[in-house]
Amino acid sequence: MNNFNLSEKSKNYYEENDVYEIFSIAEDYPNKIYECLYPKIKDKIVLDLGCGTGKFMQKFYKDAKKYYGLDLSKEQINTAKEKVKSSNVEFICCSAENIPLPNNSVDIIISTWVLGTILEVNRRKQVLDEMKRIIKKNGSIYLVENDIGGEFEEIRNRYPDIRRTKEYNDWIEEQQFNCINKFETYFKFDNKDIAKKVFENIWGREIGNKINSNIIKQNIVIYEYFK
Repeated sequence: MNNFNLSEKSKNYYEENDVYEIFSIAEDYPNKIYECLYPKIKDKIVLDLGCGTGKFMQKFYKDAKKYYGLDLSKEQINTAKEKVKSSNVEFICCSAENIPLPNNSVDIIISTWVLGTILEVNRRKQVLDEMKRIIKKNGSIYLVENDIGGEFEEIRNRYPDIRRTKEYNDWIEEQQFNCINKFETYFKFDNKDIAKKVFENIWGREIGNKINSNIIKQNIVIYEYFK
């Protein structure tokens, strides 16, 4: 594997956090993920696991009873803190393998493209076990992931060779998660050159050279675990 990716140690989560911020803002420009998850978080205690720069926190926190934003990157947490200032929000900077919250203490966990950044399956499973530990009875975990196919997968060389995405999504379903929604959305950058630079920074020049528009289509799948 090359050094360009969005695995958990990617430079884009830390010293080049500004690049990831542009990427995050552009992703799901039509807000379809928000529309799907919003009804589930109202008046609930929510953990945004892998909250990053606060994209979803910024949309959800006002309607939650309590909103935790957890991320390993201090740089990303600091960006999120600039966006969200509220008495019902608490930030946690730590690894998701040991979440400093009690058993059965949150109603909903939202995690967007996080587990796939953890390449070691045993550690990924430990994070899932931690999620399941802290949700209440009748609570739910929602994982937002990339689905097979679409322009975004093709650009990153995950289509037509679907093995990597399929393997990962099959693993999620083996952990008692059910697919509750699939849809097509898209990235929208200010212009093609910015899109190209962002993709080149994250995935390398070969991938960056595939960008020929400021709009990139993306297939999304949302999984639910119900306790």
